[in-house]
Amino acid sequence: MKKIILSVLIMLLIGGFYSNMNAQNDILNIFKSGLSDLNKVANGYLTPAGNCFSAGLGSDWYNTAAVHKPFGFDLTIGADIIQAPLSDQTFSLSGLTNLKTTDASMTSAPSFTGKGNGVELNLMQPQFLSNGQSNPLYGRKIVSFNTPSGVSKYVPSASIQFTLGLPYINDVSIRLVPTITADGFKASLWGIGIKHNFKQWIPALKVLPFDAAVALSYTKFDLKYSFSPDHLITPDQLVSNDLTYAADPSSNDYSNQAMKISATAKSASIIFSKKLAFITPYVGFGITNTSFDLSMVGNYPTLGDPVTTTEGGVTVAKKDDNGKYIMQIKNVTDPINISSSEVMTNATVGLRMKVLWIFSVHAQYAFQKYPVASVGFGISIR
Repeated sequence: MKKIILSVLIMLLIGGFYSNMNAQNDILNIFKSGLSDLNKVANGYLTPAGNCFSAGLGSDWYNTAAVHKPFGFDLTIGADIIQAPLSDQTFSLSGLTNLKTTDASMTSAPSFTGKGNGVELNLMQPQFLSNGQSNPLYGRKIVSFNTPSGVSKYVPSASIQFTLGLPYINDVSIRLVPTITADGFKASLWGIGIKHNFKQWIPALKVLPFDAAVALSYTKFDLKYSFSPDHLITPDQLVSNDLTYAADPSSNDYSNQAMKISATAKSASIIFSKKLAFITPYVGFGITNTSFDLSMVGNYPTLGDPVTTTEGGVTVAKKDDNGKYIMQIKNVTDPINISSSEVMTNATVGLRMKVLWIFSVHAQYAFQKYPVASVGFGISIR
């Protein structure tokens, strides 16, 4: 049962984000980038998806400005689609150190939120070794690979929210997914929101025939995935057919590899709504502050310098008995760290409809840098 619940949680909360990055070739290709270019490729590809996901966490906290009477409540299930802006659908390939595109005219590649196939990159040997000596394999292509393909400019998210009416405070909303652990996953989500009717304190507004409220919310999501043995990044996966490797003497234990994701969203809004029979149109104006952090933690191999030897007083690249060049493996700990944050003003328009006594449905659209379209179904006793 835990496995089923966790699978649903992952699909709803991060959509295709994890499923795509869990593909062995995608993770592996990022590590083929070489140490100097590793974070640039990872940041460019993943950051837009993280920003979309975080924007989804801060959305769909309200569907009316009206508040509950004390101890009234509702339970609402919502689904969101977050759209990446055009500027986030590709990332620049300029500034890479040892990676060169096969096609020199290709200056950008699709991000997670882009479309199309990835761009072929070649990992070239630099002019100098890490010790400052000339590199005998300078200019040689070590390995070729494609950046990950684009997935979609639309990133899905979802929420389950319980709201309770309380005296004075008015509405308190809770989103809670307790920590679930199964099959290498550990995930949790919690959020809290309040909505307060400010009309009641302003005599000139109190008599007007509409509802008005302010809303504040905070949401936090955490996920850790410990790689299974068949998904570990190991040195043999980094070299091509005409290369072999020399293991890093410091360690050859890669069993602690894992991926961590942490995302938060804080929002503040002012909301106006008007009940008209069984429908309630509403508008909201606010600001949302999001943050997203992704890290690859543990011990990982990366390609280092070629192993060299001296022949006739000249430094040359060493080959093994099969005539393959030997590449050093340099282990790195916690090699990828991606952090992104956004502050977005927004305007939300929506419509709530009451159906069959205590049931309601709503739809809304938030206009902001990362637009969010939401629909929801609720059971409400006000």
